Amino acid sequence: MPTTTSPNLLRNHGQSDSRPAIASRRRLLRSATLIAALSICGVLAHAQQGGSDTESAPAPRREASTESTGQTGRRGNANREDMQARMLTNLRTQFDVKDDSEWALIAERITKIMELRRSAVGGGFGMGGFRGGSQNNRAAQNPEVEALRTALDDKLPDAEVKARIEKLRAARKQAEAKFDQAREDLRSVLTLRQEAVAVLNGLLQ
Repeated sequence: MPTTTSPNLLRNHGQSDSRPAIASRRRLLRSATLIAALSICGVLAHAQQGGSDTESAPAPRREASTESTGQTGRRGNANREDMQARMLTNLRTQFDVKDDSEWALIAERITKIMELRRSAVGGGFGMGGFRGGSQNNRAAQNPEVEALRTALDDKLPDAEVKARIEKLRAARKQAEAKFDQAREDLRSVLTLRQEAVAVLNGLLQ
């Protein structure tokens, strides 16, 4: 006798076979959704990090700029000292001084002339008719120059302007006297040939 299969049994069997496939598709869908979400989060995090790096980039440059300003000042002082040392070495060669003690005396008096000349230019006195230096240097090293400038800017009475002119002239004469004395002190320790070298280099007149 042939076996008859119940329709209900066939439906139940078909449903039992499809359940694992449906569950598998659901797991794949959840995995794909999770991967997509993680990818989006990663892209957003990278974009935010790139933006913060871009915004914070100028700060180190500003710090470097401030630091470079200080370094520039230090380099300026070092360069001036190095240049003066090279000048003295060159002058010693031209003066043909072999003895260290003799050169120490000469170098000391040359340095004095250099310092007076630098102060005179910065203070607005000048030597040989030259008047130089910035306004800040003039105010710091020569108050008479700044006082006269203020009298002109403030349009003070002529009597006050004249008084400040006389003070400035007196200060200049005093500075020039110091400069002349420094040059005479140098001349007194030089030979005739060394004096000629000093004249050629502008140390003596």
